[in-house]
Amino acid sequence: MIASFVGLVVIPMVIAGLARWAAARRRRGLAAGRAVHFRCRLDGHKGRLLVDARLDGPVFLDRSGNVTALPRGGEALDATVSTNGRPPFEKVNLRYRTPEGQVLRLRLATHDARTLGAWLGEQTRPVSAPARRLLLPAAPPWAVLALAASLFVGLATADVALLGKHTAAEVVRVDRDDDSCTVGWDGGAQRATVDCDTTDVRSGDRIPIIALPWPFLGEGVDTRITLSVVAVLGGGLGLLGLGGALVVNPLACARRVRLARRARPAIPPRAAAGGEAGEDRWPALDDNLSYASLAAAARHGDRHRPGPRVTPPRRGFGRTSISPRIWVLTTVLGTNAWYSLGFSSAAILEDHFHLGHWRFLVFGTVGIASLARIGWVATDRSALCGPVLRAARSDAGKGTWQPMRYVRLCRDPGEMALVLFRPEGGEVTAPLFLQPISRSRGSERRTVGGPAPVGEALVLNTGVGPLMCEIDGVRYLPRGRATEAATDPARTRDELRSFAESHLRRIGRS
Repeated sequence: MIASFVGLVVIPMVIAGLARWAAARRRRGLAAGRAVHFRCRLDGHKGRLLVDARLDGPVFLDRSGNVTALPRGGEALDATVSTNGRPPFEKVNLRYRTPEGQVLRLRLATHDARTLGAWLGEQTRPVSAPARRLLLPAAPPWAVLALAASLFVGLATADVALLGKHTAAEVVRVDRDDDSCTVGWDGGAQRATVDCDTTDVRSGDRIPIIALPWPFLGEGVDTRITLSVVAVLGGGLGLLGLGGALVVNPLACARRVRLARRARPAIPPRAAAGGEAGEDRWPALDDNLSYASLAAAARHGDRHRPGPRVTPPRRGFGRTSISPRIWVLTTVLGTNAWYSLGFSSAAILEDHFHLGHWRFLVFGTVGIASLARIGWVATDRSALCGPVLRAARSDAGKGTWQPMRYVRLCRDPGEMALVLFRPEGGEVTAPLFLQPISRSRGSERRTVGGPAPVGEALVLNTGVGPLMCEIDGVRYLPRGRATEAATDPARTRDELRSFAESHLRRIGRS
């Protein structure tokens, strides 16, 4: 359990923290005027974006030796996620329009996209006087980490050398297989295993050791082998970090600058008719969320959202999108409290955390709260099952089914909602309802079942909150109650923006 927790929680958090810290260092280096070279893609080509005072402006140098200038003062249009959307592995497609009107697509890390989106959009300031000295390029993260590790080893060694107790310990036992000795000091009250030269040491000999200070009381280290290993380790890490920050990285940056000066300009991408395709640009969603803007957002999300595509449900026409029995089970028992209940039960049955009898009090309370949550959800949602199932079996030809227009929005991973509008009113119609629908399997492999982004639906009010929607002969079972826009406009607006902008990333300083 501990290994799973470390692998699934701790390690991803450490990687995410390191990625965020490295991006913050590049942002500070950019603000300080240092040379910063970003790894990225430009229109699908791998390379580096060079922000360097030795060049006339920021340029992109690809692996083929071509350069593309990125003049500042343009406009960052939008930023969409291009991979699985899980930090720190997600990448963002940043679309940048130069002052000349050319649209370039940069693919880079999330925080770097925020930094460059804001920095490229700023107007260049005239330089009053040349810089007196050229600042070193921003050091790579591996060099800074090596220096930090060397500093940590040095501080730990100093702590042991200055605060530890230097004494002569008596050798109790010699283990020649592990090249270690068991020693005792303070009259035999303290014992520890230390490294030693087993060829010269015998039982009963006295060797110098250092008794470790708090929090490692009762442990000891020898004064020869361990300190030599620590000195080599700390000195090697320090030399590696200094060499990377002062020698390797500046030489690599200078080489890229020379290549950029000698390289030929890249062939600019062919511009679309009219400057830019209107449907491909992200619609600006203001507080007035109309049918036209949400429909454009739904189409934009289907083109740019990572993950599985949306195809018609596998169950076919004339039936519900998922089995009614499966829907009842997932509706009544669908709560995350099962995870905490399983965790607390496992912790009670096996004392991994060495809490003794206290585990019954701690994890028993968590289990009781989880059971209460499961019971409350089951009681609340069981009242929805009967009316929804009757609506799923009712005749669609009756007058209780009302025609409406809909916009289907998605939120990762495969979470869908239908925004329902009046059949009349044109492009500026305001939404009436927001109805989440249950996830279903798509008709193709690795797809999610759902309707087209925009279309018409037959809607039946079940009378208990959820709405039954029939689209192209398929009845989509609801996932919870519908939100009425007129009753709660603030919540409806927040939910709509959350669904429509789930695949976007903010442009600006992080």
